[in-house]
Amino acid sequence: MKSSACITKLFWTAMTGFSLFGAHANAQTVADTSSSELLAGPLVNLSTQTGNILGLTLSGYQYNEPSLNVVINAPMVGVDYTGTYAFGNDWFVKADARYAYGSAKYTGSGTQSNIPYSYYDLRGLFGYDFSFSGWGGFTLAPFAGLGYRYLFDNQTGTTSSGAVSYQRSSNYLYVPIGVTHRMLVNETHKLETTFEYDYLIQGTQVSHLSQISGYSGIQGVNDITNQQYRGYGLRLTSMYQFDSWSVGPYVTYWNIAQSNTVTSPLTVYGRSATLTAYEPANNTVDLGLKLAYSF
Repeated sequence: MKSSACITKLFWTAMTGFSLFGAHANAQTVADTSSSELLAGPLVNLSTQTGNILGLTLSGYQYNEPSLNVVINAPMVGVDYTGTYAFGNDWFVKADARYAYGSAKYTGSGTQSNIPYSYYDLRGLFGYDFSFSGWGGFTLAPFAGLGYRYLFDNQTGTTSSGAVSYQRSSNYLYVPIGVTHRMLVNETHKLETTFEYDYLIQGTQVSHLSQISGYSGIQGVNDITNQQYRGYGLRLTSMYQFDSWSVGPYVTYWNIAQSNTVTSPLTVYGRSATLTAYEPANNTVDLGLKLAYSF
């Protein structure tokens, strides 16, 4: 149990440069403290609470296809909402939604800038609180559920090398499994750190290749849909909470294997041909800072 609290402190120190000593301070008792103050205890409840949280995020987003040397970078602005209901017997359920938007730059077959780029993420979760008295007191709240992520890459036109661009949409259905660690910093502040693993059930990638018809003698191209069945995501968030506000860093990582291969007919300068398409293995990193309000 001691190592869990230490990990939380080290993560916050590394990401923000602050040092937190609340757990040690709370373990000390001043001799002249009145009995009523001792009985009152800390004002922070470490168990999962019924309520709502609205958040604003700023992040740097990067998508990579290593085999093709394709990189997409985008500064992102996001909003998110979490609604929680605690049943009173340590069980709880959560529903959360996140939307983020940015202007991306593509580097691969040439370069292209100012690409509208956005995604949203919807999740339903359930979990249970385990409370511990050691190290000033802390709570571990494991959880699991179901998530859906949709991304839209609104790339059109041509790149600097003359390569034709097209829109792409990405869908992930996944199972989030994680744990939230909460600890006291002082009588009114707490630190909440969440570790999560996301198991990919299925990824569906739609490449709108019909948009390249008319370029370089190409005609009759159909949109292509590829399926992905192997991949995972990782998430780490640490929020310093004071009163109704909280702030902290977060990182989300996805690693997805190559998709299946699909063929489709087309014509090039009037001659029949076959298009072979697949979604390359790729990874995504979204690193940012979140400010949230609880009510």
